[in-house]
Amino acid sequence: MSWLCSRRSFLAGVGSAAAAGLLSGCAQPALRADGLPEQLVWSTYGVGTGTYNDLAAVANTLTQESGIQMRLMTADTGIGRLAPLMSHTAHYARSGDEYYYAFEGDDEFASAQWGPQPIRQIFAPPGNYGVLVLESSGIESVEDLAGRRYPRLVASTSMNRKLEAILNYGGLTSDDVELVDISYAEQIAALRSGQLDALYQNVVGANIEELASQYPVRWLDLGGDDQSRYDTWESLAPMVRPGEFTSGAGLDEGESVVNMQYSIPLTTLAERSADEVLTLLEHIDENYDRFKDATPDARRFHREQVLMTPMVVPFHDGAVQFFERVGRWSEQLQARQDALLEREELMLSAWDDFWEEHGDSGEAAQRWYSWKQDNLPSLPDVDDDDTSETEESRA
Repeated sequence: MSWLCSRRSFLAGVGSAAAAGLLSGCAQPALRADGLPEQLVWSTYGVGTGTYNDLAAVANTLTQESGIQMRLMTADTGIGRLAPLMSHTAHYARSGDEYYYAFEGDDEFASAQWGPQPIRQIFAPPGNYGVLVLESSGIESVEDLAGRRYPRLVASTSMNRKLEAILNYGGLTSDDVELVDISYAEQIAALRSGQLDALYQNVVGANIEELASQYPVRWLDLGGDDQSRYDTWESLAPMVRPGEFTSGAGLDEGESVVNMQYSIPLTTLAERSADEVLTLLEHIDENYDRFKDATPDARRFHREQVLMTPMVVPFHDGAVQFFERVGRWSEQLQARQDALLEREELMLSAWDDFWEEHGDSGEAAQRWYSWKQDNLPSLPDVDDDDTSETEESRA
């Protein structure tokens, strides 16, 4: 099912000022000889973030080596990053977990303007994210966050759920901290000024590395053998797993910390040409050696390092073809893929009637979540993902 973006619904998603300028870019682009558009537009996080820097490194290399003209669009909210994809203004989006909530039609997407969306992931480089504090704060563990100023990120449901999951790891909830409403990009300045006692960030990136060069900092460790600490992670952040890192802002040589590992995948819509997606991934793969050292995390774009699990959204057909060719696809992954496609079909077929019945209830998001739990089959597990998490293997 194609998603048709009306001007009204698009403006509702991203704001009239931004959208008015974007809507003029919806014309069909000319195609190159290899089938790619003459210009590719990718939406992502703001300039200076690790996510932006990684994508810029890939984009610049594809322009220089393959002649693909690239344009990066940025936004500081999840919907702001995803709406250009849904409106066909951007071809691809590296938007954050909003790709998952859009696929599921959850939270902000449980609305008349949205509902379940035919999102597909194409490439999922891993990253590590967590809570950072100044050493001078005296905060040494998650438990020490009790009573402290803790971020509640504006228009970022997915990251707020991760922030809650981190508190739960330490036996806390949001009721145990002083929540500060703030945007993702404003956190570093707020930590410096004392408005925040902790922030949530990628462990690499120009902005966080600048902070670590000016102040001694500490990443709060989320490791250990007590599995009960992770009890709420599956429901709050199903795309996350604990992951160790040794190369991050403020870490000394040989120091390691466990925090959240997950991917901010490159995504697109199901309707995109499989040949185009396959060709794009082949360009990324062929040029890997040219961009891998451009940023601390660019090396994680290697085909052997991208995450296949947890798979919470289907892969695009073109991506499946690519991973089959490079030996990363498996029968278990295909079973999970098929189950997710069945899930999508069931959600899309049920949505219109569900919204007609519950849209004005004021509880549509919760009722939709409950409907899925009651009516959709469980997804099969995948236990054969061989992605290594060691820093050495990413060199």
